[in-house]
Amino acid sequence: MSGTIRSWVIVLAAACFLSFLAFMPLPPQVFLAAAYFSFIIGNAELKKGGGLVDASAGGRPNPMMRQAAPTAPASATAAIQLPERPMLDQFPSDLKCPSCGANIKPTTKLCGYCGTSIIPLVELPEPKKLAALEVGKSVRVKHPQKGEVTYRVTGRILYTELWQATRGTNVPWTPTGNFFAGFALEPGGFLLNWQDRFYILDEKRGLTDMDINRDFAPHARTFAQSNQTSRVEFGYGGGRWLMVDIGRFAIEFEDGEGLHLHKGAIGRFIHAASGNQALVVDDFQSGGSGGQDTLLKGYLINETDITY
Repeated sequence: MSGTIRSWVIVLAAACFLSFLAFMPLPPQVFLAAAYFSFIIGNAELKKGGGLVDASAGGRPNPMMRQAAPTAPASATAAIQLPERPMLDQFPSDLKCPSCGANIKPTTKLCGYCGTSIIPLVELPEPKKLAALEVGKSVRVKHPQKGEVTYRVTGRILYTELWQATRGTNVPWTPTGNFFAGFALEPGGFLLNWQDRFYILDEKRGLTDMDINRDFAPHARTFAQSNQTSRVEFGYGGGRWLMVDIGRFAIEFEDGEGLHLHKGAIGRFIHAASGNQALVVDDFQSGGSGGQDTLLKGYLINETDITY
């Protein structure tokens, strides 16, 4: 007997019992007590029987009943703990090398003109790759479709990778100690390194939370439930994509212009591939004016395809 049918049988039996008591010469207190306990039992059985389940539908949720909104995984609501790192609200734009007078940046440790070692105004951790590529420099990329292209770097961001030791709301997200760099390019493009992967991303467009929840979040959730071991494919934009990596980030530093994320932004990322084509979703979550949810598309490239 299904939970729902059983619940209604018990409630009906309780009603018959109360009707029988109504004709018995008993004090009113006995009748009231019996009614109270019958109500408690019946209510509990209805809840346990699952009022949102249609028995005729083989246990599927009843489409006529209003369903509760799905809750986010516990890990998604956990606190994020970032190290305290002194930062200036505004960086001076007229810094000079003390030896040759060349323009330098707040993060410069070695003058690019005379080679003098400099104590930087802002001490930042080094990204694992592309550490010497800075705003204003040129970079040549062997593009899979366009051949060799020379870009000028107009903006640079430093990603901090975040992780949880175990899942749960009481386990904070903390930095792994890995830092990765992304670069806004001119003519339009975004160069990104994450782990051992390098991307040249030519297309960029803003996303809404509705876009992400509809097109990407269900597949990312499936990928996460397998501890990123399952082969998860999904359709998007007329193509088939394979989940490659998901995780969380914080933006440690930004410099220059043309960036879709800014210092203080915290969010989630999704990386997917279709052959050598690449898809990157940056789902900005917090950090004041930290950024715009963004979809970037382009190509996977090799580190040796990048020279500067």
